[in-house]
Amino acid sequence: MTEEKNNVPLNIYKKIELIKLSLLKKNIKKTGKNTFSKYDYYELSDILPFIVEECEKNNLFTKISFTQDIASLTIVNCDNPNETIEYTSPMEKITIKGCNEIQALGGVETYQRRYLYMAAFDIIENDLFDSIAGSKDNEPKTKITKEQTDKIDEIGIDKSAVCGFYKVNSIADLTSEQANFVIKRATNKQKEAV
Repeated sequence: MTEEKNNVPLNIYKKIELIKLSLLKKNIKKTGKNTFSKYDYYELSDILPFIVEECEKNNLFTKISFTQDIASLTIVNCDNPNETIEYTSPMEKITIKGCNEIQALGGVETYQRRYLYMAAFDIIENDLFDSIAGSKDNEPKTKITKEQTDKIDEIGIDKSAVCGFYKVNSIADLTSEQANFVIKRATNKQKEAV
């Protein structure tokens, strides 16, 4: 059991802070290379061994789970299993040339695991979005369609909340992919309410 100097068991927040500090001091190397955009990034295999080691030292258990819409990382304090913290991220589909749907799903799940662990333990990477902001490569490939706009109106989705979430001025500024996600989430919530 991890304890402070006065023999009081550490709560989950303190344990996670200790892990963050330890990981920061390890100077973990990035082995992932994006040759197209010319930047290095952390692979899951770069960070996970250190995280597992630190969680063991601090008596924490981690569990990743996926639904169709949400990826989640739950951290449990093994000294007090009622203490848990959950990190979540929306699931998105990707298309990878030469991969079938199951392989693409595996890729999404691997990315989600990496991002969830990085969020939970404040593992820092350069912000890709800052480095490409304003570039023509960053322009949305497909804009929201009239059919999607009509569907958003039909469902009665809170447009101001959507605009705030995506940091756009109006629904017309959404990409087709963002609109699909919003419509799918709203439709699923309506089904759950029935």
